[in-house]
Amino acid sequence: MFFFFHELGVDSGDIISVPRAGNVGKRSQPGTLIIKLKVAQDPVFQRDGADLYVDSNIGFTQAIIGGKVEVPTLNGKTQVKIPKGVQHGQLTILRGKGLPRKGLFVDHRDQYVRFRINFPNDEFKNMRVNFKVVNDRQRAILEEFAKEEIEQAHNMSADGNW
Repeated sequence: MFFFFHELGVDSGDIISVPRAGNVGKRSQPGTLIIKLKVAQDPVFQRDGADLYVDSNIGFTQAIIGGKVEVPTLNGKTQVKIPKGVQHGQLTILRGKGLPRKGLFVDHRDQYVRFRINFPNDEFKNMRVNFKVVNDRQRAILEEFAKEEIEQAHNMSADGNW
């Protein structure tokens, strides 16, 4: 197995022909080497043609109030705005940050950032460490938030605003 760099934007199934690089034929002339590409999966980026996808893990408070997060691109890291109220799996687009499309002009596709919201849970119970998912102050704040949320929903339903 060998690796070589051909051009940006190649995909699995693409074929490269290299004249006079194949086996010697009947006329003592080397034939054409035909290479069928298989692109390895990347541990950071997922690919759909020339479009790239990357996951960004954020906390549930960031999902509620918004903010910024740093995400990888092909040209380094960049800051991305987290919209207020972002939903799990929601995408934001980084125009022109994907792979180049094949063709006459250099045209880069897009990179999509998929937000993955991490909620506190009991996954740490199985570890041999004493770890609370939320501390007492955080729990009190969340309980107060829940009460206000329930009151707001009750008031809206009483007004006929479902």
